[in-house]
Amino acid sequence: MNYEDRVTVYIDILGFKDMLSETVEKGEDKTDKIDEILSAYHSIRDVWNLDNDEKAFSKSKKVTTFSDCLVISFKASEESEIFFTLLEIKWMIIRLIYKGILVRGAITYGKLIHRDDVLFGPALAEAYILESKAALYPRVILHKDIIDLAGKSKSFHHSSNQEKEHVESLLEKDSDGMYYIDYFGKAQSELDDPDYDFPEYIDKIGTKIRKGLMGSSSIYKSDIKVKYRWMKERYNNLIERLQNKDYIKLLRENGEFDLAETYLTFKKINPSA
Repeated sequence: MNYEDRVTVYIDILGFKDMLSETVEKGEDKTDKIDEILSAYHSIRDVWNLDNDEKAFSKSKKVTTFSDCLVISFKASEESEIFFTLLEIKWMIIRLIYKGILVRGAITYGKLIHRDDVLFGPALAEAYILESKAALYPRVILHKDIIDLAGKSKSFHHSSNQEKEHVESLLEKDSDGMYYIDYFGKAQSELDDPDYDFPEYIDKIGTKIRKGLMGSSSIYKSDIKVKYRWMKERYNNLIERLQNKDYIKLLRENGEFDLAETYLTFKKINPSA
């Protein structure tokens, strides 16, 4: 058996150990907490239609879930599959945020064997290391070479540059040079009603960050606080963009008075929190 050249995604659910600890109290199962974890699993599996015979993805794609981890891989030659997989990951992130759950992950390209009964290879090891050592924050990261690879496996009706532009439209470049799937401002277009679902989504993120910062005040949880501070910075930038005078004026000119007023009610999270 030989390795295949595959794009490989490794994703980890953050805080899973704490979630598990809440499922048992004094030796008794807490069914509501167990159901919350099951609901999260269902949200992940629904994105890729894993519980149905007809899978919602390309022929070469494989998706494996185990404990708090998710591995996705596919042949790099699949047309536009990098774009579609990034989009699917964004859907998953959005669904989990509604449930108060964050993830972290990394995307690599290399040698891998991924079957129903076997999963191993250098690409997975690299993705795991990148997730644990470089992702650091609640983000799914990738190097620019994955974007360049997308240009080589473009859709037939896209040029190479057009394909890369489509991929980059889902991403944001971070201060450390890594690209990550943007689930802040660029999540809006993926909601059922982009305009009127977005304020609720923003509120969910803000609530999660505020609770996370409050719960990580101990010096023993400084690593957790760093994660939420990263989110706080991006959340505050988003609020600043939504409350920009020109943008608010444009909404009002288009008759979106309620939406404009809703955006103005949002508060930034204290920079020193």
